[in-house]
Amino acid sequence: MRDRIQVTVENTQAVADALRKYGKDAEREIGRAIDKMGLAVTSDVKRKIQRGPKTGVIYNRRGKQHRASAPGEAPATDTGTLVSSIYTSKINPLTIEVGSRLEYAYYLEFRTINIEPRPSWQPAIEENRAKFNDWIEDALRKAAR
Repeated sequence: MRDRIQVTVENTQAVADALRKYGKDAEREIGRAIDKMGLAVTSDVKRKIQRGPKTGVIYNRRGKQHRASAPGEAPATDTGTLVSSIYTSKINPLTIEVGSRLEYAYYLEFRTINIEPRPSWQPAIEENRAKFNDWIEDALRKAAR
């Protein structure tokens, strides 16, 4: 895929320092927190596409009425192809990838010349940021025991 939606975790040096301090238990616990974040983002992206509010135009497609999303709303599901393309993949113990197998997912998130953005990934990440921080703190507390 040419275009990707990426999430970069900042302060990785602090995580690396914590891992050295706490050892393998910290790596395992932080890995679990990262897994939880990946699953939470995946679930929220799908939910936003399938059930989020849609206020765009209504049109007929394949003999059925469809309401599109308006700019700023998550894409409106139609065939289910976008939702079924979303995946979570464990890259290594401390890296999880959440993505879509469809190139147009990127363009829906960020825009094209003709279409305003229909974000679902960035809002899902932001909505889970505080929980992720809590999960990391819990992971370090568990590892310290």
